[in-house]
Amino acid sequence: MVGVDNDETICRLSQPNLSSLNQAVEQAGYDVARLIDRMLQQPDAPWEDVMVMPQHVTSRQSTDIYAHNDLYIAEVLKYIYENINQKISVDDLVALVPLSRRLLETRFKREMGTSIYDYIIRLRIEKVMQQLREGASVSEAAADLGFSDIKNLSRIFRQIEGITPSEYRLRYGVKK
Repeated sequence: MVGVDNDETICRLSQPNLSSLNQAVEQAGYDVARLIDRMLQQPDAPWEDVMVMPQHVTSRQSTDIYAHNDLYIAEVLKYIYENINQKISVDDLVALVPLSRRLLETRFKREMGTSIYDYIIRLRIEKVMQQLREGASVSEAAADLGFSDIKNLSRIFRQIEGITPSEYRLRYGVKK
């Protein structure tokens, strides 16, 4: 479940805590101001819509673990989310459930649409993005989420997001 506008109070009061879509409302405010200025300068100018575009999703508990018919996959997902800042291997996950490695990997891919390794990497990158938006440095985010070095994080981040973590932080990080 995902909300809109990322109102911290509302998101944290819901049970489970609600993930939320962040919108570029500040940019929309500037766009509206420009439109009003133009309309005052040129009263005959045509009306136009101002689009408030989504920026990113702030993940919280409501989207951390999805409802699954496969209880073993749900258990593995729970472990991944609770230990995302640690080094997690497929062998660690196999030890949690009474499945062979091959069967776990097959069932995980069927349920999640991706491999276990790719899922963990994607989740780590999402958590890094969240920390960068909240003002953490790239090195702080890398250390918090179990990346052994910044170069490795930057390479993976760029593959997935198309920009470096530093560029992402400049674009979406907290403006001071």
